[in-house]
Amino acid sequence: MNMAAEEAVAPEHRASAFADLKQRMDLAVKKMQVPPQQILEVVTQLSIMFDTGLNLSAALEVLEKQSGTPHLARFVGNIRHNVEEGKPLSVAMSYHSWAFSPVALALVRAGEMTGDLGNMLGKVAEFMERDISTRKKVKGAMAYPAFMAVLAVGVVIFLLVNVFPKFAVLFEKDPSKLPGPTKFFMALSDFMIEHGAWLAPAALGTFATLFLTLRSQKGREICDPVVLKVPAFGGLIRAVALSRAFHVLGVMLNAGLNVLEALQIASAVSGNNEYRKLWSRSREDVQNGGDLSASLVDNPLVPPAETAMLSLGERSGTLPEVLGKISHHHEKKVESAIKAFVATIEPTMTILMGAVVALIVSSLIMPMFAISQVMK
Repeated sequence: MNMAAEEAVAPEHRASAFADLKQRMDLAVKKMQVPPQQILEVVTQLSIMFDTGLNLSAALEVLEKQSGTPHLARFVGNIRHNVEEGKPLSVAMSYHSWAFSPVALALVRAGEMTGDLGNMLGKVAEFMERDISTRKKVKGAMAYPAFMAVLAVGVVIFLLVNVFPKFAVLFEKDPSKLPGPTKFFMALSDFMIEHGAWLAPAALGTFATLFLTLRSQKGREICDPVVLKVPAFGGLIRAVALSRAFHVLGVMLNAGLNVLEALQIASAVSGNNEYRKLWSRSREDVQNGGDLSASLVDNPLVPPAETAMLSLGERSGTLPEVLGKISHHHEKKVESAIKAFVATIEPTMTILMGAVVALIVSSLIMPMFAISQVMK
């Protein structure tokens, strides 16, 4: 590509990155204004009221009036307004795709087509509750390493900015004789003190850029296969991805959707790009007349036992029930994977933090010891 072409493409890339960042920020704000727990409560109450005979518009009006926050009231009010205009509930919910997953929208559509909307809303609530619970468990597992990482960075910054400058006077007579680690940390300390005003914004910008790059399609293509191979953490990601996918497939088939629709939704909600491609390929195989179990045989992303159980379910006509049992099994595996991850990461983070602090402190002690030896 020539220089002119590069100059023409660069603004488009920058505009795309800015639009992506803005979209993610808007999404984060919406989720803070109306958190998933409040949406779950709305769906649960809507299911109960609909089952008791209250019509959809009246039920939404009640929920709008009893909303605890203005944001939630606007959220429910917007859905009610679209329903009263004659739109199906699934369409009204689809305008808030940040709040309702493809699974929820598909279940509501199935309920509208079969006339069993109240029951399907109950299934949506069950799915959302399970999804929220899994996310809380994973976030809880990630809280400790995140805390330790922040603590380690804070300790390092404190030592470099507040401790090293006080010892600099002792070492300035003959800095050439200082050990290598001491010279490095002294230079880093001076750099942080002189340029601290713009280091924080630069670090924040770098982190945001890295985050957006990893979340982009190209970034996921590169990173997601690597993530699955990381000890402990990869096992956790596998367990969550399989548990979610099998649960989605079971719920969709029990709701009356065909295998192709269920696989399409399972692909759409996959948290890892490798699993998204797996379910997309399986859908193509099934569409061409193959079996779901046959498309998963010898695939390292799916354990052989699960493939064998799927094959049995297909032959016996009990695939939805088998998927439910597999999903329940993998839900337990998620809890085991979380425990294994925490058991691995806690000592690892403690050792890393101790090693970094010990290296910094030793870089101060070594020249101090040398000075004391000379004085003797």
